[in-house]
Amino acid sequence: MQNFETFYFEWFEFDIGTWRASFFYSFDKKEFFEEKIYFYDLNFEITRKNQELQEYETFLFSLSLALWVSYYKLFPTKKLIVETWFLDEYQKDFWKNFYIQWLGEFFYRNQLDYREYGNFESIHQKKLQKKLQKNLQNKSLLPIGWGKDSIVSSEILEQNNKNYTPFIFWKRDIIKNAQLDILRKEALFIKRELSPNLFKLTKQGYYNWHIPISGIISFVSLFVAYLYDYKNIIFSNEKSANIWNTFLWDLEVNHQYSKSIDFEEKLRKYIKNYISDEIEYFSLLRWWYELKIASIFVEKGKKYFSSFSSCNANFKLNQTEKNQNLWCKSCPKCVFVYSILRPFLTDEENMQIFWEELYQKEDLKNLFLEIWWWKDFKPFECVGEEEEARLATYLFLQKNPNFKADILEIFKEKIAQIWLNYFQDLQKKYFSFDENNFSWEEFKTILRNI
Repeated sequence: MQNFETFYFEWFEFDIGTWRASFFYSFDKKEFFEEKIYFYDLNFEITRKNQELQEYETFLFSLSLALWVSYYKLFPTKKLIVETWFLDEYQKDFWKNFYIQWLGEFFYRNQLDYREYGNFESIHQKKLQKKLQKNLQNKSLLPIGWGKDSIVSSEILEQNNKNYTPFIFWKRDIIKNAQLDILRKEALFIKRELSPNLFKLTKQGYYNWHIPISGIISFVSLFVAYLYDYKNIIFSNEKSANIWNTFLWDLEVNHQYSKSIDFEEKLRKYIKNYISDEIEYFSLLRWWYELKIASIFVEKGKKYFSSFSSCNANFKLNQTEKNQNLWCKSCPKCVFVYSILRPFLTDEENMQIFWEELYQKEDLKNLFLEIWWWKDFKPFECVGEEEEARLATYLFLQKNPNFKADILEIFKEKIAQIWLNYFQDLQKKYFSFDENNFSWEEFKTILRNI
């Protein structure tokens, strides 16, 4: 593995004829990367076809600073040189904070001192054109994945008769297509092509680990909203995403940082300062924990039970139309999602989703103990708090006192007896709005304005 000194943001370009954006990066001007994103979808009309190129570049410059993490993580360098546009001091701090936070898990797993990285240098004098005003329509773009959260958001928007379009970035797959068939909506699909050199260097043994894909999708969706005339970008990130996993020195390491309220608030400020006063970026589920969202999903999303998955192994699974292949049932995410859904599911509904009772799988004992107790720290997965998982199991036992499973006997002995007196307080916490920051009336006001 060769050492590198500097990562360069070389340039980016936009072909209006094909609506293809290309982004160029390098290590030391020796190893080069070109990523391509195709912003044209035949099923939708681009409304911003005759704008000045600089208006497109306003979005593409920020997007270029989001995409680079896929390549930079191969060999993080202490020096970062931006050769495209100018970065002021606020922007340098903004991007440094984001990348330290975005790559917190990466630094932790590889035991790298994050304090030595993220030093941006800007050698260009061309500045962003600030605050574009284009009178965007009051329509909403809803990024969707495989899981329950975006389904809950879509059901809320459907029931309130809101004008929205599902949005898919990078890849379509059998799960998303099945959900769209149920929803009877066409998704706006934007294709991504990673640089082949990324895969070549990965095979050669360079660094590789989790990247904040939802953060990248956030910046892609800004340009999509502008091109296709959408005022609102609505994500489905929940309150549980705010909880950090562990510490690296004084850094809170959060696997879900790009889904957190901290990311959301800082990005909203960045959008208003450097891109547009019109675009609204927010999460519709920010008020709720995972457990509350699970209860809503079971109530409103039964038609999706055979067509969703919250398992990240779907990046690797050989997907078929049989949903027993949609869950690996051997990771913390599967165990956590099973736990929070199970109190609200009948036995038949559970079999429709998971095809078996995970509580009865002996080989999952340690994973259940991990999500209940966290041992040393929260698992590096998109899972909620340990109290949330404990409450979910407690609620299941309350409804199913005769259910037999060795792992539940351990729960009764080690957890339920100890925490029995506080489960009532936990129900108030996990099933109500966060009244410290929001109220139900404020939520309804947001819905009215979408």
